[in-house]
Amino acid sequence: MDHSLSIDSQPDDASEGLMMTVHPGKKATNQIWFSRILQSVDVIVGLRYSIERDGLEYKRDFQNFRPVDNTSAPAYLYFDRQTSTIPDDRGDAFKIYDGLLVVSQKLRDVLSSFDLGQTKLIEVPICLSDAKTVSSYPPHYILHVAETKECFVPEASEKVERQVWWGETEPRPDAPWIADPSSDVLAVRSSAAVGVDLWADPTLKERIFLSDRLKHAIDQAGVTQKGLEPVPATILD
Repeated sequence: MDHSLSIDSQPDDASEGLMMTVHPGKKATNQIWFSRILQSVDVIVGLRYSIERDGLEYKRDFQNFRPVDNTSAPAYLYFDRQTSTIPDDRGDAFKIYDGLLVVSQKLRDVLSSFDLGQTKLIEVPICLSDAKTVSSYPPHYILHVAETKECFVPEASEKVERQVWWGETEPRPDAPWIADPSSDVLAVRSSAAVGVDLWADPTLKERIFLSDRLKHAIDQAGVTQKGLEPVPATILD
């Protein structure tokens, strides 16, 4: 599957006559933020997970923002044989094997005080590489995002394009959008500010969105935000 993206690429249908009011980086109570952490390669920790069900099935549920119950999720994490610590600079949010997103107790406490809907914070002990002995680290939490809102407006965004499947030369009409890892500018509809405070868009890969109130609560809690680093979206009325 080809996830490559040309830095200079722009959507072909970029919007002649887009009938919306645009507020770039608008700083208001209905501001919406997005995070690139699911695409980041700078916040990976050498941890694997133990799960009763097929791990590939769970990975697909995670990547496609599908709800799961706790019995269908990983039971614990364990270090691979080359890793024995969580680097200090990984802070309160990082990725592990298969791209799963893990957060600390500190960030979990902030998130759990907001409306997450079907999104789950799944408690997982962290074990040593023998996958048996519990390490000295406190339990962490898999952040399994399972709420979606179709809010992304590709024709008003920058550095995004449709995914091209492996072996094909053109994107399919219903192909999901992919964004540049570090310089995308995402436009979203202002109506997305209503409802749950953390969500994804089912048409856009590897991006999660945060409400303004959640973003500021994370700031005020002093959470280490490397990788998470919310970016203001362009709001369309």
